Amino acid sequence: MPRPLGLPCLALALAAGLSPASADALLPHRAGYAMALDAGKATGRLDGATGRIDYEIRGDACEGYTVNMRQSSTLDTGEGAPVRSDMASTSWEEGTGSAYRFKTRDQLNGDTKSDVDAQANRLENGDIQVKIAKPDPRTVALKGKVLMPTEHVVRVLEAAAKGESLMEARVYDGSTDGTKVYNTLAVIGKPSQDTSKLLEAARGTLSGHTFYPVSVSYYDAEKSDSAPEYVMTFTLYDNGVIGELKIDYGEFALRGALDAFEPLKASATPCAKK
Repeated sequence: MPRPLGLPCLALALAAGLSPASADALLPHRAGYAMALDAGKATGRLDGATGRIDYEIRGDACEGYTVNMRQSSTLDTGEGAPVRSDMASTSWEEGTGSAYRFKTRDQLNGDTKSDVDAQANRLENGDIQVKIAKPDPRTVALKGKVLMPTEHVVRVLEAAAKGESLMEARVYDGSTDGTKVYNTLAVIGKPSQDTSKLLEAARGTLSGHTFYPVSVSYYDAEKSDSAPEYVMTFTLYDNGVIGELKIDYGEFALRGALDAFEPLKASATPCAKK
């Protein structure tokens, strides 16, 4: 997504008088989203767009979180053949955000545009050391406070539980060459438990759970331009599920509707890590 989200996996506190959730409350699940051009955003560059995001998360705070995701889209510019892009990624993140490893491949019309294989580890001084195997083997250091993808979403929910409406953070994404860092601004809306518009297959699992409307703007940390690279808007449930989403790329936007959902079996060993 942020590629979403990483689509996000998450944990933590609930507002509205509910009991706090802990990291072991994350729901292993699969979710699918049908993507279409957002008719509410004017664009003169596209005649149409369709796509799909398929997302799976497994694990817990003790064994870490494994995420597999595929995002595909077909863009019709009205000139020549439609442009098809595919992104597939698999990642593992340690439960407290101290380590993150991932592989990501991006293709455009069947040709590979980037193929990244990297591992990031947080050092004792708080900096992050990234060892990149692909595309160019090297080791780089990310200075200062940088959050891992899942860690970022956990912090957003922490802020939401405190009633905060804004949160800024630098977030490691890695994409393209393994070094990508975004400056992010999250805008958090009021909590709700209304599941009336939710996919029937997900309603039983998510009924009674709190979700927050969240919008996260991603800015290139190496550019001074004030415009975000893209903006992700989504409904974020306390157990790690994303309901609906929108990805705004500036010149056009895609909306995603949850059309497939399956809770997965949790780890057989209870996790007591908070």
